[in-house]
Formats: sequence, structure tokens, C-alpha cells
Amino acid sequence: MDHDGDKGDDRSEDSSPQREGFDRPGHLRAAFMGRALKAVIAIIAIGAAAASIPYWGSADFPVMSLIIYVAGMVFVAMPLCMYYELLLKAHEERVADARPFQGAGLPS
Repeated sequence: MDHDGDKGDDRSEDSSPQREGFDRPGHLRAAFMGRALKAVIAIIAIGAAAASIPYWGSADFPVMSLIIYVAGMVFVAMPLCMYYELLLKAHEERVADARPFQGAGLPS
């Protein structure tokens, strides 16, 4: 069966990710760091919630929960977030630098 008219089924040489300037290793690193950052934030939030469980029935404020949350976000999640942003910017720059050199003379 011939699939020449299918949408999204462009298998020409000009549409390859390498010719579009796609930086696969940079994309994979950034995607992994994004998932790791979300996991770290979830773990910090769960740890802070778990530390507040003993205080749920009392009128006392769960100070330990606040300390865990703030310290985790400031000293763990914030550096990871900054590194993730650095990876995204580096990936965007590599892709932008590769685009002017794609297929000289080919229509874009």
C-alpha cells in the first residue's frame, strides 16, 4: 500500500533531525534534568508533608516541615533549576548555531 499522501509521514532527506539542527544529546540531557528536577521537588514536598504529620492534630506550627521545605528548595532544587536552565540555553544556542548552515541552497 502506498502512503504518499499521509500527513506527517515525510521521509525525505531534507527533514532529518540532523539537517534541522536538532541537538539530540543536548535535548536528552535537558529532558533528563527536567524530569530529575520535578522528582527532586516532589521528594522535598513529600518529606516536608511527612514531617508535618505529627502536628496535624495540635495547634503547634510544624517548624521542622518548614525547615525541610525551605532548605530543600534553596539548597537542592534551586541549583538544579539553574543547571536545567543552563542546559536549555546551551541546547537552544547549539540548535540556533546549526540552523544557518543547514542545506545551503536548499529551500527551507
